[in-house]
Amino acid sequence: MISNPEFQSLLKQVLEDKIPFCHLLGIKVESLDPQHPQLRIDMREELLGNFAQGMLHGGVIASVLDSVAGIAILLKMTAENPKEDAFSQLREFGLMSTIDLRIDYLMPGKGASFIANAEVTRLGKRVANVLMDLRNEKGDRIATGAAAFMLHGRS
Repeated sequence: MISNPEFQSLLKQVLEDKIPFCHLLGIKVESLDPQHPQLRIDMREELLGNFAQGMLHGGVIASVLDSVAGIAILLKMTAENPKEDAFSQLREFGLMSTIDLRIDYLMPGKGASFIANAEVTRLGKRVANVLMDLRNEKGDRIATGAAAFMLHGRS
């Protein structure tokens, strides 16, 4: 299912267009690699936290890292337990919720664009753990994160 073009297209559409907050942030799918998915945002005036210094808002950073963590979990679940069709697979996205999110802000969020990536470190029956990273277009590490997600209804 991971390499299914319909699944990839639907997942991209859900993330970029159907989740209103992700759409508002301008999140774009850069890669759906199941080991290290990547999301991108481009700097816009609306995303500034410190307008005097042109720095990305910390809440935007946290939101993008939370989003890439969720995508990483869905892709890992898809790889381990593929469903019969793309729609059934995407329903699992609605069966998870963030229960813990920790962000370490390492340097000011300056840049023209930012790439977030994630790696699932544990996928259990009820909880998944993820490590995340956000870098600007120069490769400067802006923030790292760790998250735990509740997996509702996973068997």
